[in-house]
Amino acid sequence: MPENNSLFSLIVRFFGIVPMILYTIVALLLTIIAVFSVYDAVQIMVQMIGSRDLASGLTNVLMALLLTITIIVLFETVTVYFKTKHVEVRALLVAGLTGLVRHVLIYNVSGGDATQMFATVALLAVLIIGIVYVKPEEVR
Repeated sequence: MPENNSLFSLIVRFFGIVPMILYTIVALLLTIIAVFSVYDAVQIMVQMIGSRDLASGLTNVLMALLLTITIIVLFETVTVYFKTKHVEVRALLVAGLTGLVRHVLIYNVSGGDATQMFATVALLAVLIIGIVYVKPEEVR
């Protein structure tokens, strides 16, 4: 029986390591993406200043910065998982809200149909309620 118990504990340890490996890969990829996203935002700002088209340039800068914020929040979620072995739900809700605001900025809501607008408002409401009512989790 000890052989069977040893094999089982080996399998459990293996499957305990797999999420850490995957989260490490995700953290590395998010780091690369965040660097490129910041570089893109800086480039867009330089183009905006050079072209003096502040109206559309400002919208493009905001979209780039909101994307960067979303990436950073996701990276922070992975970092918190490394520290606590637990995923922070509130951070994911904030990332969802930031992504939805970015979506509204990109696809102007005035051009959508009523069903799409209602779905967007409902999703915004659910995310905001979730952020308000989900308590920050204690670090163990």
